[in-house]
Amino acid sequence: MIHRAELPEELCVDEAVCFIADRHHVTPQQLLRYFLYGEVSIPLEANEVEILKGLSEQGREDRITNIKTR
Repeated sequence: MIHRAELPEELCVDEAVCFIADRHHVTPQQLLRYFLYGEVSIPLEANEVEILKGLSEQGREDRITNIKTR
């Protein structure tokens, strides 16, 4: 069984993520799972993909920084 990491709360409440999720009639959590793990294909606009890529990369960098400073 594959265990997926929890989605960072700050991404789930991000204004851009909420807007994109609402536009596609899904929750922010569903949008992020679909985008990050490829569970379902959502027809995202090119700019939406770039926004989600940037936010997910920023979230990864923040987690790595937090781990290093523990």
